[in-house]
Amino acid sequence: MLSEEEVTQRAIYCYLAFRQMAILYSSDEAPSRYLETLGRSSLDLAGDPFIRETLEEALLEERVEEALHHLMIMYEGLALALCEVLETDMETLGESLPPAYLEEILNELVLRPS
Repeated sequence: MLSEEEVTQRAIYCYLAFRQMAILYSSDEAPSRYLETLGRSSLDLAGDPFIRETLEEALLEERVEEALHHLMIMYEGLALALCEVLETDMETLGESLPPAYLEEILNELVLRPS
């Protein structure tokens, strides 16, 4: 069984992954560049085999935007489930992070001018 600290760390990871993917999804980035853009994430989202393979497969099927949306929803669901275990909510989880750290993490995927 996981300790409360381990559950908290997983909840934070899922929350941050969800937030980063939401930023990418709402950006003007070309879907064909999603995986490359996720490579800027200090969470190593592009290195996660599940995320990488999901987006690579979707690229071949020309449905990358849809795949990213599904990944985003999945990570949001995981974060919500872990928050339920911790008897908290995502807003409180996000507020528990140092504001400068949260801003830094979220800015990693903000579209940069060419």
